[in-house]
Amino acid sequence: MNPLRFSRPRASHLNIALLLLGVSTAPIGATYAAENSVTLGAGIAATPRYEGSDQYKGRTIPIVNARLGRFYARTEDGIGMSLIQSKNLTLDAGLNMMWGYGGDDVPPGIGGLSDAVGARLGVSTTVAGTILSVAATQAVTHRDRGLLVDSRVSYPYELTDRLRLTPSVGASWANEKYMDSYFGINGTQSNRSGLARYQPTSGLKDVSARLTARYAVTERLSLTSLVGTSRLVGEAGDSPMVKQKTQFQTLLGGSYSF
Repeated sequence: MNPLRFSRPRASHLNIALLLLGVSTAPIGATYAAENSVTLGAGIAATPRYEGSDQYKGRTIPIVNARLGRFYARTEDGIGMSLIQSKNLTLDAGLNMMWGYGGDDVPPGIGGLSDAVGARLGVSTTVAGTILSVAATQAVTHRDRGLLVDSRVSYPYELTDRLRLTPSVGASWANEKYMDSYFGINGTQSNRSGLARYQPTSGLKDVSARLTARYAVTERLSLTSLVGTSRLVGEAGDSPMVKQKTQFQTLLGGSYSF
């Protein structure tokens, strides 16, 4: 494995979005975001170079969680507005990034994959303190990038008045276009890389688990850490590009609420 190297905040949709889905920047004790609020920060993460890589690299990640009425801007969810916003149910619609990867991150001959903008629809509800969430993102630029659906079950637990722990489990499903974009190998790529041609179909892409810890240093300043693991399954895990099905992610960051 190559030494850990730092790069600009670019990664696959899984590496960044799923990391930050587990990072809550809301004040401890709050059940949903205030009408107007802004939280800004940054974190350092170690993630695979691409989904299925056996090599890792460090990334700097901005942490953004801003709301103005029904409009929001969040690192994990992009920008948009809440169609429904209550203590126990939210329905969001907006635009989000579907991150690609650099040509130097994947096996030689595969080539890079450009970023795409996706239309996102997300819903979450709280039942007995447990948060259930589902979000679907469909590429609107580079439409061949396809559709990804993420689901997650989280249980925030306030260990003390300053420390919140949030264990969670999740799964992702992708359609054929998405699977082919990220895990498929066409004839040209096969000739250049020496890997076998591969054309996956739609299906369950991965399952994951993570634990997030958030510590309130002051009323406005917070520190967040995360450790997680994910496993590629089905036809995603069978891709010749995949060198390691089980992968790990870590993050350490800080944020300030205005």
